Amino acid sequence: MRHISYTSLANGLTGEDFAGIVDHAREWNRRHEVRGAIAFDGRMITQILQGPPETVDRLFMRIRADQRHGGVVLQSRADIPDSQFEGFGLSRMTPSDLFMIAVEIEERHGAGDRAADPLVERFG
Repeated sequence: MRHISYTSLANGLTGEDFAGIVDHAREWNRRHEVRGAIAFDGRMITQILQGPPETVDRLFMRIRADQRHGGVVLQSRADIPDSQFEGFGLSRMTPSDLFMIAVEIEERHGAGDRAADPLVERFG
């Protein structure tokens, strides 16, 4: 199972816009066996994605190219044995809660590859 966590700046995204994106993403994630959590503080988005490696890598590259995101920073990309979000297509959390979960996952499984370059070469 692939784990990716990233942070980005939301380009002009309102709370209402964000809620609509989350609703759409939950359905897409369910269909593609992607799990995770997302936080939005009105300015920054932090997200953890977990699921099939190819699917999660492609999804991250789509997010990276999305004009609603700016300054996307890949925090970790690692292979993990199990999802910490079993049963959740996409859970909304506070930024501090999501940060603590991301740190715990990184401590347990390592940060893996923090550079998006291999993904850009493969999917870019």
